[in-house]
Amino acid sequence: MSAAIPTNSRIAHCTLLPAVHADSASSSTTGQRNVADGVALSASTQLMTCDESVGFEANLLGEELAAVLEGRVDIVAADEHYVLSAGEAILIPPREARSYRCVTPHCVLYRVTCSPAQSEEDHA
Repeated sequence: MSAAIPTNSRIAHCTLLPAVHADSASSSTTGQRNVADGVALSASTQLMTCDESVGFEANLLGEELAAVLEGRVDIVAADEHYVLSAGEAILIPPREARSYRCVTPHCVLYRVTCSPAQSEEDHA
C-alpha cells in the first residue's frame, strides 16, 4: 500500500484506497474489500470469486458509479439487467435496489456511492 507523504508538515487529509489484485487471490484474500468513507461519498474495491454476490435494498444508497476492473460482473439495478466486463461501468440512480454477482473465476469491482442525504440534496 502506498503511504501518504504530505509535502507540508500538516496531517494528510486524503484517504488512500489500496488496490485489490486478483493475481494474488488466495483463500485469505477472497472477498477482500477496501473502503474509504467521506462525508458525501464512499469508495470501495472488492475482490469477488465466481458466484459470490453482494446486494443492497432500495432506499439504502444514493447514486452510484460501479466499474469492473477485472473479470465480468452480472448486475441487476433499477429493475434492469447488465453483464459488464473489465473496463465497463454503470451509473445507478439513487434509492434503487442493486446487486452484483461475479461470473468469472474472479473479478474486481470498484464502487463510488453518494450518501443518500447528499443525493437527495442534489436532486431537490
